[in-house]
Amino acid sequence: MKLVHFTLQDQFHFGMITDANEFIDLDTAVRDYYGVNPVKGADPSRFRDMQAFFGGGVDSVELTKKILAYVDRRRQAGWTPRAATGARFLFKAEEGVKLLAPVVRGSKIYCLASNSKTHVAEQGKPLPTRPFVFTRYFNSLVGPSENLVLSRAGTFPDVELELAAVIGQRGKHIPAEKAMDFVAGYTIALDMGYRDLQYPAPGTVDWVMGKGFDSTMVVGPWVVPKVEVGEPYPLAMELKVGGTVRQRGDTSDYIFRIPEIIAHLSQGITFEPGDILSLGSLGGVPGFEFGNESRKLKPGDQVEGSIEKIGRLVIPVKAEAPPAP
Repeated sequence: MKLVHFTLQDQFHFGMITDANEFIDLDTAVRDYYGVNPVKGADPSRFRDMQAFFGGGVDSVELTKKILAYVDRRRQAGWTPRAATGARFLFKAEEGVKLLAPVVRGSKIYCLASNSKTHVAEQGKPLPTRPFVFTRYFNSLVGPSENLVLSRAGTFPDVELELAAVIGQRGKHIPAEKAMDFVAGYTIALDMGYRDLQYPAPGTVDWVMGKGFDSTMVVGPWVVPKVEVGEPYPLAMELKVGGTVRQRGDTSDYIFRIPEIIAHLSQGITFEPGDILSLGSLGGVPGFEFGNESRKLKPGDQVEGSIEKIGRLVIPVKAEAPPAP
């Protein structure tokens, strides 16, 4: 099940991509389903966006399966799916569908630093004894149908592939043994930053300038529910830039895993449905090699990240447009 946000003719939709690469607007489809299969007290509003969907928990996933079976039955009978109101809820990619980041504005984005054994080793650092986390904001996000954008302010743009967990329930003071109950699904994150701005002087780190610029993080192309992914360790991961492998490994390389991270952060932070937890970068291929010109992203590069059981995320890189006079 691939859950997505998308637009068609500038209209927002929440839904999913079928195995036939068709897009279903679940918000409209559930209303059509209830029109034929009325359920007393049913609340179709859980399908208005990703955050509301996850707030519905396992029931949302089960209802989606029923909607898919309903659509298949009607299509086999020669029926083109349309809601009782006449609104369509099934679209084809060639109709101009544009994928958005599967993140709701206002969701919190947490990114792990130095959270893989190979990444720490290539920097010559000791293993951390606790998770280290920085935050990103909505301005830095782009969707799978957009571009990573290179700013003139930075001289060493680099990109990393990360597994990201999506929070499904509200919670605080969450013990590690219960933390996975708060995870709804998984997606892919491509985390771009500027090494020169991130480390402006020896012994200093500036996360905002290094990782907070506009259009520097891609999340997507969809979210796969936790129940379909199963155990997230190990999942094979690979990052390519321009067809050349930059990173290759698997999620067992992570030092701190999801339960530990959620327990750590929730000591003082309330998680909400739709929040994103990006687990950090693996080591590079052939290595971190800070200062190696070959690692710099350039306009025209294509970045491709893939994670087993989740999918593949491909996005081009372009230069920022010059400022208006």
